[in-house]
Amino acid sequence: MLKILITYFSKTGNTERVAQSIKEGLEGQEIELKPVKDIDPLCLKDYDLIFLGSGIYASRVNKSLSDLIIAAQVLPQNFVFFCTHASVKGYQDGFKLVKRALKKSSSNILGEFDCMGDNIGIPEATIKSMLEKLPPDKRKEAEEHQKRLKGRPNEDDLENAKKFSKSIIKKL
Repeated sequence: MLKILITYFSKTGNTERVAQSIKEGLEGQEIELKPVKDIDPLCLKDYDLIFLGSGIYASRVNKSLSDLIIAAQVLPQNFVFFCTHASVKGYQDGFKLVKRALKKSSSNILGEFDCMGDNIGIPEATIKSMLEKLPPDKRKEAEEHQKRLKGRPNEDDLENAKKFSKSIIKKL
């Protein structure tokens, strides 16, 4: 049985929902699920595997994840990343700073899970205003994308998160 930490930053609750699904996919393991703000960096060494998650904000994960890694004196061997985002295309390596911090250790990155998430908390008027500023062809594409984001992560996304976490365990 592995000792696993799933820790995350979630502004809207989307990343927290994915974290919970990842936990459900890891049944049979010793699992702790906590927001990153509740993690003592000195305890990271006590885990066999850490899942780090965040929403993507301005093309990167929340700084609290890299701060956690930098503050740890000893890191475990294995990490997995997961994120939620509202981007039209996948994020552009939002874990760049975390990866840079991990390079100083001999830790492995076993996988990354990417999930679209609804823009919860952004007022409809703000979204509409942003869309209206786009050229007509780009506006149509962005409006279609907004429709695809509604209700995400959905049940399929959450099931995929469970399957992802099961696939990670099979790698170990």
